[in-house]
Amino acid sequence: MKKILFVTLLSILIMIPISLSAQTTSAKNNVTGSWLGTLSAEGMELRVGFNLKLTGKDSLTATLDSPDQNAKDIPCGQVTFDNKKLVILAPDLNGEYDGVVTSDSTLDGTWTQNNGTFTLNLKKQVKQK
Repeated sequence: MKKILFVTLLSILIMIPISLSAQTTSAKNNVTGSWLGTLSAEGMELRVGFNLKLTGKDSLTATLDSPDQNAKDIPCGQVTFDNKKLVILAPDLNGEYDGVVTSDSTLDGTWTQNNGTFTLNLKKQVKQK
């Protein structure tokens, strides 16, 4: 009886990290894709987008687009996603995006660059067929 109980408990303990890992990967899959928003600063509006890809088992990478400046696929630095919070570093631009997933298609956040912080809410873009 003790052996059966031990094996059962061991099986449960082994499955918890696997389940949590699958949930984390699933959440990261949901945040992948192209996101676009409008940054308002000093009376100007500028569209800004991020393209998030899942690489390896559960790592995210990002590139930044600024369509109004004809800039595309600017490499970003470290990307972290934990508990609906997304942080994208853009060291070449001295910038950082901090956002929170508020639905399957929206991220509410801020863009910080050169000591200025601006609201940047993003909407997930639908792939054209």
